[in-house]
Amino acid sequence: MGKIVFWLIILIAIVVLGRRLSVYFFNNTQAQHSVRVLVVDKHTREFMGQTRKQQTEMPAPKVNYYVTFRPLEGASEQEFQVSPSLYEQLLPAQTGMLVFQGSRFIAFEPEGASQDND
Repeated sequence: MGKIVFWLIILIAIVVLGRRLSVYFFNNTQAQHSVRVLVVDKHTREFMGQTRKQQTEMPAPKVNYYVTFRPLEGASEQEFQVSPSLYEQLLPAQTGMLVFQGSRFIAFEPEGASQDND
């Protein structure tokens, strides 16, 4: 019974790692796209961390930040994980230029953002 559990854990680890690697390599083979988009929604997902046996307090939850974008022309909505700072800056109904590669978020430049350094 112990050997079956061990090999099952190894198999699951291989499948998870294989999936992550395939997504990584798929994204690297895709061209970067720049699309004018509308920020549709933003939300967070929290995950509780693990505690050690000696630990008496619950660790702070890990938070992932997501933003949903809708292209202004054609195509369907896409959701990307973003940094906490970008998440705080974006507002629903805001428009701008989204740059992505496959399923990987690259950048978002809000419309009206000035790039002049005068």
